[in-house]
Amino acid sequence: MKIVIIVIVALAVGFGLAYLLIPRGEQIASTSESIEKQLYTCGMHPEIISAEPGYCPICGMKLTLKKDGSGTKGSVTIDPTTRQNMGLVTTPAHYQSLTRKVRAFGKIAFSEPLVYSVNLKIDGWIERLFVDHEGERVHKGQPLLEVYSPALVAAQREFLIAYESSLKIGDSPPDSSHRSMNNLMQASRRRLANWDISDDQIERLKSSGEVTRTMKIHSPADGVVIAKHVSEGDYLKQGTELYQIADLSTVWVIAHVYEQDLPFINLGQQATVSLPNLAGEERIATISYISPFLDAQRQVEIRLDVANNDYQLKPEMYAEVSISSELPGERLLIPRAAVINSGVRQLVYVTSGGDNYQPRLITTGAIGDDDFVEVLSGLAENENVVVSGQFLLDSESRLSEALAEGFQAGHDHGHSQGQEEQQEQEPLHSGMTDVEKDEPSRVYTCPMPEHYHVLQYGEGSCPECGMALVPVEETDNQNVYICPMTECGVVQDHEGTCPICGMNLVRYQPGESHD
Repeated sequence: MKIVIIVIVALAVGFGLAYLLIPRGEQIASTSESIEKQLYTCGMHPEIISAEPGYCPICGMKLTLKKDGSGTKGSVTIDPTTRQNMGLVTTPAHYQSLTRKVRAFGKIAFSEPLVYSVNLKIDGWIERLFVDHEGERVHKGQPLLEVYSPALVAAQREFLIAYESSLKIGDSPPDSSHRSMNNLMQASRRRLANWDISDDQIERLKSSGEVTRTMKIHSPADGVVIAKHVSEGDYLKQGTELYQIADLSTVWVIAHVYEQDLPFINLGQQATVSLPNLAGEERIATISYISPFLDAQRQVEIRLDVANNDYQLKPEMYAEVSISSELPGERLLIPRAAVINSGVRQLVYVTSGGDNYQPRLITTGAIGDDDFVEVLSGLAENENVVVSGQFLLDSESRLSEALAEGFQAGHDHGHSQGQEEQQEQEPLHSGMTDVEKDEPSRVYTCPMPEHYHVLQYGEGSCPECGMALVPVEETDNQNVYICPMTECGVVQDHEGTCPICGMNLVRYQPGESHD
């Protein structure tokens, strides 16, 4: 017995020393800090905060640990199971060169600088045509037609007279008459040249000394006759167009690209032209023109020069243009699928690897291959953005914001009413009048049975018959359902859920408080 007493005394002394030696303030602070850290909230309704784990009274979701400073306006907290069910996938923003292959459809066309017009520079009759149909291929210097013109005959005679006179005085000492004759011969020669009489023809005229009745007009270049406006026997005035000849050794490809592709297109840039009519044959082209304006379809016309020495490329042929380009330097890129574009703003959801997802406004730039888009502002390298399931996150975020604003508005409304009645030290509920301060949850209805559906908190008049409302307990109305959260002020004559907080309505029991 003595041993037992000794043991009890020793234990008492030990507990007493421990109580005296251990600082109680630190224990309380430690416990308080632990309690403060262990707060729980709902991922769907962040305004719900609890000191104990449990379930959200609004949506029924399991509460999760609240992380101080982890959330921002519009942020959403998703537990791992829900995240897996939603199929959320993230990827980091990264720097990389931005490349893009621009594709466009076009047509082969004549190269306008290589289209020549053959005109008659003197009045006359067409005696003979050497080229008498369109599509005929011609060569530079090839005779096209013979023209008879009295003025041309007179010009030949003047040239011969001047030439013969210069020969006669060629051995005499140079004087003013000698110089005048040489000037006359040179002027006659220039007149013939201006009428498209070739040097060879003039030399033959000098050597033969005979005036020819007709003179030939020659082709100015190699090419194909694309237009013919003359027939044998025609009398034509000077300035009349006789032929159009197109040099097809180089042709244009005229294509159209969209405005978002303009950053990847430059003058002098090489491209590949594929021709479906030639079994997909590819040729190298060079961009020679970019239109300074957009057409009605908001597209930009470009022209590309393509060599056509074999004359296989024919105007009006279809062509497929492929332009590979790379923007200078490395750009911050994310998948285009990660961007929620409303037309007014561009939004992505960012996560640091936990359960919290935050919306972030960004500014995007050019779009490259593999559907990557350049980020100009709003993101940093290695920040993880959601690329799958972001629309579900956006819906949850908007719903969370709307409900939070609704609850905050209801809370502020009830708080202001409580301040007005602070001297009474009693809470007020939505729809109650001053006479019901002592009965905070009293429901009134119309005394007419056919108007029992008229229900509200506090006194008033029936909107259908005008009679004064009476407390429900003074009638035999049994179909009264209210929201457990009386600040919502919801009361109706049938079961359902509260349109404000979403909780199930309960049957009203007169005399019971539902605070």
